[in-house]
Amino acid sequence: MTRAARSARPAARLDAVVVGAGVAGLSTALWLRDFGLDALLIEESSRPGGQLHEIHAAIPNYLATFGWTGERLAGAALSDARATGLTILVGARVTRISTSGRWVERAGDDAGGSVRISARALVLATGLRRRTLAVSGEAEFLGRGVSHSANRDRDRYAGKPVVIVGGGTAAVEDALLCAEVGSDVTLLHRSARFRAREDFLERARSNPRIRFVADAAVTGIEGTEGVEAVTYRARVSRSRRIALNRIPCAGVFIRIGWEPRAELVRKQLRCDRAGFIRAGAAGATSAPWVFAAGDVCAPGCPSIANAVGQGAAVAWEIARRLGRVRG
Repeated sequence: MTRAARSARPAARLDAVVVGAGVAGLSTALWLRDFGLDALLIEESSRPGGQLHEIHAAIPNYLATFGWTGERLAGAALSDARATGLTILVGARVTRISTSGRWVERAGDDAGGSVRISARALVLATGLRRRTLAVSGEAEFLGRGVSHSANRDRDRYAGKPVVIVGGGTAAVEDALLCAEVGSDVTLLHRSARFRAREDFLERARSNPRIRFVADAAVTGIEGTEGVEAVTYRARVSRSRRIALNRIPCAGVFIRIGWEPRAELVRKQLRCDRAGFIRAGAAGATSAPWVFAAGDVCAPGCPSIANAVGQGAAVAWEIARRLGRVRG
């Protein structure tokens, strides 16, 4: 038994605990409340909304929010949650989860210890986190030359050279956005093939401000007060030898994708090779009374609408099992 487990203070058993207050978690908790179930929503961040805070452009495809940014939608969702009386514990870091015992432990206050919260059902709506390069300078220059969004930050580097790291649609789209404001863009990708949508690739390849560099692995981000250069290893095609390179730049946009926030349950639940929780109908996982909703379970259509629907389906299933609804 770990120190955290010995010092955990037990709490009353709830009908459900929902971990993660993004779109899927908020939807689940709202529907659980509507069914008259006693549920607690736990969120590590001080700002519920999850990946909505990462959407800096206008949302084009969610009903009644046309033209809204993710930040605006997150604010509206939190306002609705408060108005309906949802119980949300914000700034609460979950340190352990038992899928067999159906409890979570969250870090305690300054007095130490931790708090264990038990429930009849657990809902994991922990979403995704950005993948990192894990190179020197990446964390140090975040906000001082390192960015994750050209929609938000491109004007800061207008007319200056920038590097975009990644090979998917988000990376190529950021390259196009930066080129629009007069930046000379180097697009680095660790593989030989760029995976972006073909229409984006065609536009980028025809843009004289964008240079593609494949088989390039970033080794570091350099600078003093801000970013000054990116270093990378490139594989030279004819000899297959490795060449070390340095690109002077004012900004670096890192767009290498996302990974599921499932590390606390990965050894307890069935997951796929990428680490996403496998969830069946109505979010059921491989453990009884443990459900997953939203991007942590790799939905076939990752979207706000899908996350909202998954949350509702999970809540409906829990209510059905507890005899609150028939179906």
